[in-house]
Amino acid sequence: MLLTLKLLLLLLILFILFMIVCVAFLLKFIIKTAPKDIQERLKNRENPPLWKSVIGIVLALMCLTGIIWILVYAGINAIETNMTLWQIFLRYLILFVGYKLFDIIVFDWLLLTKLNIYQHFFPEIIGCESMQKFGFNFKNQVIKIFLFIIGAFIISLILSNIA
Repeated sequence: MLLTLKLLLLLLILFILFMIVCVAFLLKFIIKTAPKDIQERLKNRENPPLWKSVIGIVLALMCLTGIIWILVYAGINAIETNMTLWQIFLRYLILFVGYKLFDIIVFDWLLLTKLNIYQHFFPEIIGCESMQKFGFNFKNQVIKIFLFIIGAFIISLILSNIA
């Protein structure tokens, strides 16, 4: 269980770095996940120089590679330590749902609606209704949590049959 929590911490650190990279270098990518009113205000923003986009893509791919490595390592360790189906399920449930809850609480609620961090990077979005409204993507988030639970179970079925 301690290893699972350490892996979750690493996963969240990489997720934070990924989001920082996206905000700093890949605006057109990150605004696709934003509320509609914010997308509308930022759509006319100039594209960054090519070099900045290339750096952003490289850094984002490094973060994503690290995230994938954590998930693969969690499975390899589960096989090596002969974890049961339910232990593997719990491990991936903690990783997936822990990530999603962190995303909802920190990025959607705290940073977006309470601390107004994004307005410092994008002054165009000051006054957007979504900046005050938590839950703009509630349905999407619930669907993702449900899919993560199913995914955790499928992974645990596969890995428990390998071990």
